[in-house]
Amino acid sequence: MMFSFFIHTDDNSSNSKIHFSLIPLHMKKFVINILSLLLIASAFISCDKIPDGIVESKLVNYKVVSISAPTTFSTNSSDSVITTSVELQRITTINAVWCSIKLIDGSATKYSRVDLLDNGDLQKNGDQKKDDGIYSGKFVMSKKYSNGKYQIEYLVEDNVRTSPDNVKKVGASIFLFDNGQTNFAPVLSNLIIPVSVNRGESFTFTIKAEDPNGLTDISQVYFKLVRPDGTTATPGSQDDNGSGFFLMHDDGNSNYGDIKAGDGIYSFKNSFGATSQTGTWKFEFQAKDKGTPFKLSNVITFNLIVN
Repeated sequence: MMFSFFIHTDDNSSNSKIHFSLIPLHMKKFVINILSLLLIASAFISCDKIPDGIVESKLVNYKVVSISAPTTFSTNSSDSVITTSVELQRITTINAVWCSIKLIDGSATKYSRVDLLDNGDLQKNGDQKKDDGIYSGKFVMSKKYSNGKYQIEYLVEDNVRTSPDNVKKVGASIFLFDNGQTNFAPVLSNLIIPVSVNRGESFTFTIKAEDPNGLTDISQVYFKLVRPDGTTATPGSQDDNGSGFFLMHDDGNSNYGDIKAGDGIYSFKNSFGATSQTGTWKFEFQAKDKGTPFKLSNVITFNLIVN
């Protein structure tokens, strides 16, 4: 038996009228599903029109081409100024460029920010041509600064992202600095250490270090430790000065018993374990500076009794 149905749409009305005639239940469900799909399609069609143009996000796409900086520099009576620059491409997203200068070991920062400009001001910041993508700056290396290796770090701030995500380190260069002064060896004195200790007993000892070129010219103060049987004790990696000796501290680190950073008093906190040898342990203290070549201090020797 045939069953018929029809859909009638009134052209003069915004509403469509649907009439059923003798439709079985399973056919009614089919019709309802079809109508649901039509309603969903109608909803998409009625949405706001998508713009014809393509909307592009602004991208941070600057590129470092080259860095210009000296590899060695000596301060003298006629020249103490270093000029450095970084060349960049696709600079429309760049807001600022600068550099920082510090000792390579991180012990001292001479300049936290030297602005690098692309303004064509040769006298002020060493820039030769405006808007050529080369950002330049100048800074003074005083004869009071200690000799040694310094690192220049270059940073760029973009105008797309928000702080601090918009600042990125883009490069670094290292130069060897000679302050033009006569390099003198450091001097050690005033060792304070107990005459004897018991195994398992913690103790702190200190020594004073001086340098005619200034405290910042001191690179390391360290000691060699010899057991009663004549063998040399080996420091752990955290205490090794790089040459197999124990590194002392003038950084205010209380774990090593240092009270004040940068006062020239170097400290070390130690204890001898329960299985350590008893008898006379020999300490040999020495310091070296940052000169090129470096100079070594006098040696101070002390014998400590371990019970």
